[in-house]
Amino acid sequence: MECKKIKYQESELDSLWTKVLAGDKNALSQLFNKTFDSLYNYGYRIIPDSENVRDAIQEVYFQIWKYRENLTHPDSVRSYLFISLRRELLNKKKSHQRRDLLNNKYYIEEFDALISYNNWDEILNLEEEESKELKKSIENLTPRQREVIYLKYYEGLSTEELSQILQMRAQSIYNLVFEAINNLRFFLDK
Repeated sequence: MECKKIKYQESELDSLWTKVLAGDKNALSQLFNKTFDSLYNYGYRIIPDSENVRDAIQEVYFQIWKYRENLTHPDSVRSYLFISLRRELLNKKKSHQRRDLLNNKYYIEEFDALISYNNWDEILNLEEEESKELKKSIENLTPRQREVIYLKYYEGLSTEELSQILQMRAQSIYNLVFEAINNLRFFLDK
């Protein structure tokens, strides 16, 4: 599988991050503009609600600006942003569930992979019948497997970045990717 090209380099994000920490509002704006699409695409897969995702992204950047004097330079700015957005969205989702379902004591973390199958078709050069099989196969993956496949192959994140975002050890990420790919092969070979 080919990865979708990322619209920015990590070094660009590092440079902008340093400027943001120094109080440069223009750098914050540039950082926001460079990362918005990737964050939005990822966030929409966690909570398929455009308004909530946009609000969460703005909240992440608001918090960065508000606490910039206390922040340090992360190993990966991109990972930091994905982690922050994921946490913000899951907290929103959890809050909404508590409000809507007062009697529900357990919160289940889900990743609803609404992958754009048209993009997968283009990337993999699939025919219509193969496309239907791929869609069915992806739907058979667990939410966690869909999430790791999306982040690894659609967003092009490294195993280290995935381990930070998903709060799992690198070996667990390898195992999850391996299981997901094997499950896809199994369902596609049927």
